[in-house]
This record gives sequence, C-alpha cells and structure tokens, in this order.
Amino acid sequence: MAVTAAQIKKVVKVASGIIYSQEGNYGSVNRNDNDHGMSVGKCQWNAYWGRALPLLQTIVNKDQEQAKEILGEALYTEIAGSSPKAWDKQVRAATEEEAKAISKLLSTPQGKEAQDDLADEDITRYVKNGVKVGIVSLKALAYYADLENQGGSGGSKKIAETAAEALGGIEKVGLEEIHEYALKDDSKLGKYANRRNSVYEAVKASDLADIERKDEPTPQTPPTKPQDGSNSVEKGDTVTFTGGGVYKSSMAKNATYTKGVTSKCRVTAINPGSPHPYHLISQDGKGVYGWVNADSVKEVSTTAQNDPTTVEKGDTVTFTGGPVYKSSTAKQAAVRKDVVSACKVTALNTKGTHPYHLISQDGKGVYGWVDKADVK
Repeated sequence: MAVTAAQIKKVVKVASGIIYSQEGNYGSVNRNDNDHGMSVGKCQWNAYWGRALPLLQTIVNKDQEQAKEILGEALYTEIAGSSPKAWDKQVRAATEEEAKAISKLLSTPQGKEAQDDLADEDITRYVKNGVKVGIVSLKALAYYADLENQGGSGGSKKIAETAAEALGGIEKVGLEEIHEYALKDDSKLGKYANRRNSVYEAVKASDLADIERKDEPTPQTPPTKPQDGSNSVEKGDTVTFTGGGVYKSSMAKNATYTKGVTSKCRVTAINPGSPHPYHLISQDGKGVYGWVNADSVKEVSTTAQNDPTTVEKGDTVTFTGGPVYKSSTAKQAAVRKDVVSACKVTALNTKGTHPYHLISQDGKGVYGWVDKADVK
C-alpha cells in the first residue's frame, strides 16, 4: 500500500523531534566532529559533507550587517565570499573563538528560521527516500530518517535493502526489522548502538503505524515478584537484579544510590510487605548491596546458574546480561550488554564455548553468541 502525502508529513513531524533530540539545539557547534570538521545547528550539518557552509551563507545573506558584526571581518569574508562547496571534503574545524561566533549567529532569529527551513527540507527528503526504497511501515520510515541523517543516504538504503533481502521483501521491514539490521551494520551505523536503541524506543512510543506481524512468538516476559514477599523468593535464593534504586533499609523513603546494572545477587534478607522487600548482595562484583524494590528482581533461580534444561532454535529466552561474541568459539567478547532482554535463539552450536546465538526482540541490542550461563 502506497504511503500518502499526509502520512509522510506525519512521519516527518515524529522524525524531526527524534533527530533534534539526538543532535543539538539551534546554537550547537561541534568544532571538529569525528575529524570531519565543524558540525553546526540543531541537525549538526557538517562541513566535510558540504552542509555547514551553505547553511551559514543562507543566514549571512538574511542580514549581512548583523552577520559581519557577529562573525568579525575574517570569518565573515570566508563564509560570504566562498563557493558553497569550498568546505566540501575539507576538514574545516572551528577554533574556540570561531565556534562562539558561529553559535551566536545560528541563534539569531535569522539563524533559527534558516535551520527550520533546511531541517524540514532535509527530513522530508529522508522520509521520501525511505518511501522510494519501498518501506511501507511509518515507524520504519521515521527510524530510516534518523539513519539517513546520521549516516547518509547510502548507509540507510543499504540497511533497508539488506533487511528486505533477508526477510523476503521490503514490505516486511517494520521498526523491529530495520532496527535489528541497523545494529548488525558493521560499516558505521551499527557502531552507535546507544543512539540506535534510543531512536528505536522513541519511534516505538510514537503513534505511527507499523507493519502487521502474523504468527510471531510472543516474547516471554520475566516474571515480576509479588510485593508481599511470598515464598516465590526466599532467603538464600540467587536472583537477577535488573537495575534501580538501592536502599539502606526496607522502609527507606529515598534510595541511597541507583544501580543501572544487571547483577546476579543473593537474597540475604526479606521483609514482607515493605516498600523494598529484598536485601541483595552482588555475587558478580557489580556492587549491589542493600534493599531493593520487588520490580527490580526479575528472575529467581534455585542455583547460581539456573541453566535452561533445553534450548532450541526459534525459542524465545531471556538474556540476563554479559558478554556477546562474534562467534560461538571466539576468545574475546565483541561487546558486553548489561541488560535483561527477551531474545530469539537464531542458531545453536552445542559444542561451542558460547552456544546460543541471540537477537533481541525488545530493542535492547543483543545480537551475537552468548554463554549458556547468561540465558535463562
């Protein structure tokens, strides 16, 4: 089904807010962005890629006297008197003084107006490029727009087409699928997992339509623990702490600190009915020591390992955090993911050191081979 002009406008609105949140504000200046010269403004238009100079020239031409006063003679002359392509493929970094002046120019009413116009033009083009590729999911189009903003039209198109080839058609590429293949991309965009995950969560929370998925397994959500401290958790159990506040007492009003880690912990005390009913101590050196909320304890095991008895390809399992490897026999981890994630088992190697290949089904970025001990 074709994407309508009204739908494109709706996607642009959602994508714009997400891109702005990832990049900067009107006056943002990165003096040398990844050794590609300065990036400027709320979408971080870059000098090397031919975007910064034309924008600055547009602003200068709106009020030349004001621009000359803000920029000073030398910088004004360079910007106003150069070809729009003068900085293309050149590492035109900004000095600290130049950055301050350019930031001031970008923040003027003329600077904001020029940025708004260019951002709307750019993001509309990003979305339309996704439509040209064949994407029909509005959520996937918003995600695609951020891919193109960060990595260019070639990178975003490559990810979409790779996903389409693997899935048997571009019409099958929704938000989950384009995010999965973006994280797999090892040329550039996959290296920015934090941004990819952040954009995924923002798009997922939007009211844009996605593709319909039929006959797909429902991720198994780890059970939450009851507040009454029933016998499902007992003193001496080994549980998984998934992050949150840690308190000095089970009745404390404020957390002593917050731990954003996944940690295997021993339950050393229980106070049924209290706000923070479980006292935990990390068994893996991650520093959890104190009383925690019931919803911070997602899994219970009667043994420290709690290995699943059987795992088969296609199963949905829970990854509880740990190293992720490029192969089942790799000696060193490619990355460490300290998250709890519902994952699909996409391959098995029972003889491998890291026997399960997992892919997150909830956008938390697990993709690779993992240890048996980290699968529940």
